[in-house]
Amino acid sequence: MMKKSIYKILFIVIIIAFLIIVVPSVLFTPAHVKSNMSIDNETPVKEQQIAGLFIEFENGTTEQEVKTILENSNIPVNYSIDYNTDISAGRNYAKVEKDKKTAVVDEFKKGEKIPEPDFPPDIKKGDYYIVVSSIGFEDENFLNVMKRNNLQVKMTTICYVSFGNEPKNWIPESEAIRIRNELEANEKVFIVNFDGVAY
Repeated sequence: MMKKSIYKILFIVIIIAFLIIVVPSVLFTPAHVKSNMSIDNETPVKEQQIAGLFIEFENGTTEQEVKTILENSNIPVNYSIDYNTDISAGRNYAKVEKDKKTAVVDEFKKGEKIPEPDFPPDIKKGDYYIVVSSIGFEDENFLNVMKRNNLQVKMTTICYVSFGNEPKNWIPESEAIRIRNELEANEKVFIVNFDGVAY
């Protein structure tokens, strides 16, 4: 009777040891883990799609100039142009000569009441920078800074380029980035923003 209970206990101990040692080693072998965590390389990752572009041109850029600039930017799909659109408001800007940029920026930063535009003005065009701001250009103190530095305030001309109303006509974000880089290399194009980002 005593021997039977010792065998039972010994059998239970062996089974527990088996479960503790063998089962985890089988479950966590590289082959087993890999098969359960396989990566789906067949299904491509969907890229964001862009429905249109808001392009801010230098003030006075004509509709014909806009068309020519867009024709030279290798847009791979059909598009329509809403010239000088009211869908989005233009921004105020001023051209600052390269050698005056630091002094002008410092003067903007000095006055507490002067709203600071979007500095640093990284929009470099030839020998000058474009200082862009959505706010502040109507502020008297701000305008005084502009006047002291002999800077003329203008409004960008906004054009909306639409790739259509349906996602099948939209372009991948990578393509939109390429187009934006090409456009922003043009003297008359200041800023290009994407519209209708979707997956």
